[in-house]
Amino acid sequence: MKQHGTFRLISHLLIMLVLLAAAMSFENQSEHFENFDEDDVIFYSVLYSVVTVVFAMAVLSKFLTNELRMGFRSVLSLLVLFLGEPLCQFLIKGPGGVLTFAGCCLFIYSILPASHLPVGNKTVLVTGCDSGIGHAVVRKLDSLGMKVYAACLDTNSPGAVSLHNNCSENVHILQLDITNKKDIENVVSFINNRVGSEGLWGLVNNAGVWYFSEIEMTSDSLLRKVLETNILGAISLTRALLPQIRQAKGRIVNVSSLLGRITMEGNGAYAISKHALVAFSDTLRQEMKKWGVKVSVIEPTGFSTDNMKEHNILRRKEEIWNSIESDEIRNTYGRRYLDGIYNSIIEGSGRYPSDLTPVTRAVRSGLLSKRPRQRYPCGTGAEFLLTLYPLLPVWMADSLSASLGIMPRNISPAALEQ
Repeated sequence: MKQHGTFRLISHLLIMLVLLAAAMSFENQSEHFENFDEDDVIFYSVLYSVVTVVFAMAVLSKFLTNELRMGFRSVLSLLVLFLGEPLCQFLIKGPGGVLTFAGCCLFIYSILPASHLPVGNKTVLVTGCDSGIGHAVVRKLDSLGMKVYAACLDTNSPGAVSLHNNCSENVHILQLDITNKKDIENVVSFINNRVGSEGLWGLVNNAGVWYFSEIEMTSDSLLRKVLETNILGAISLTRALLPQIRQAKGRIVNVSSLLGRITMEGNGAYAISKHALVAFSDTLRQEMKKWGVKVSVIEPTGFSTDNMKEHNILRRKEEIWNSIESDEIRNTYGRRYLDGIYNSIIEGSGRYPSDLTPVTRAVRSGLLSKRPRQRYPCGTGAEFLLTLYPLLPVWMADSLSASLGIMPRNISPAALEQ
């Protein structure tokens, strides 16, 4: 199957190579360009200025419309803008330099975020809206004027009540336990009756649960809970809504994690589920292309949400300890080891940013961009890490994971301390 984004990238690279070749031929044709008179210098300076102004205005417009933020692509744009012209003007000279500079500007602009579609009557279902990312996404989409169905685990939870009281009439609260087949059927039936012939424009699979526990300490029941919430429930809901999404030629946005591609000690169950979610998204993206449906994955780093509040951390710790199925495992690791891990997590919870804007922007782009990206790394260093990690040898990748992880190094399981 052809990958349209890859084809576009390769075509632009080929154009750049052709321009460079043309520039070299211009350079070698004659000595004319080595001895410019004053009129030539002015003429080419004007051409460079025109290209620079057009490119600068195009990039600035994306900043002003919040389509582009400071990051790798914006830095690349600035480098081309400020260094491209003098380098081409003095190293290549003549029309070849102008063509090369214009080609570089065109290529850089082509990889910048695309403009957004109008909101219109687009309808979106978001799961896991009681708190955290889902809650923030609903408020963001509501501010854009979209009709949003906010699926909450508990419609009487503080987060659900807050959405009801603070959002517009475009937001509707729905009851959804993503692991409950009956709840899924009720939500799908409700959506089918509401969206009519226009179909469902967007589905944001955000509902998830996180436990920090080594694989051996994670009981079968907890492992099933994580998998059913983070991946199996998302698959069931997506499959049930695909007819409505196909009808709208809409979007599916799956909220994964940095741990969907980088594995860290203590996050085994969660990482397994998020790796599976990425594989599901990749498969679905290829299968839905023929229907005009686009699929994106959001890959946040650590953010401070309700997951990182002390009472929730302590509750999960007790759930892990009480669900351990064997006294042998309890004795091997010991309560002191688990307490030490979770005390360290609580102490370090303040290091995570609470501003979820990078994530909500990525979700908005996945839903409304004319050319949505397949993956949206969010958070400090996310794009760099996800690019670097697969290139490293395993031992170096493991070292990187250990340095980034939250597993404390100053405590050991009980069996290792004897």
